[in-house]
Amino acid sequence: MYQRAAEKLRRELDGVTGRRGPCFSRDLKKRTGAWLAERRAAGATVAELAADLGLASGTVLRWSAAEVQRSRALVPVEIVAEPIAASSMSIVSPSGFRVDGLSFADAVALLKALG
Repeated sequence: MYQRAAEKLRRELDGVTGRRGPCFSRDLKKRTGAWLAERRAAGATVAELAADLGLASGTVLRWSAAEVQRSRALVPVEIVAEPIAASSMSIVSPSGFRVDGLSFADAVALLKALG
């Protein structure tokens, strides 16, 4: 089913011309962006979608991102009282030395001493 929608959108996109290149209508951009966002959410890559519709990768990114609505609503958070395991911390320096098996307090103390 998505292949049929892709073919239809591609025909519409290919049919658009202008004096300085294609000039896509707002409606076409919105419909294409919605389809792109849906396909990206389903796991399709930007390269696959660009090839399906004959668009540049940057256009696919812009149009699909425009359709993703970012919610500013509060999200419930669950605070877990389980402490971090005593030997789960590791510190790796930029030069490559590594310290394993630190508690959180030990890791903080080491970073303070090094800083």
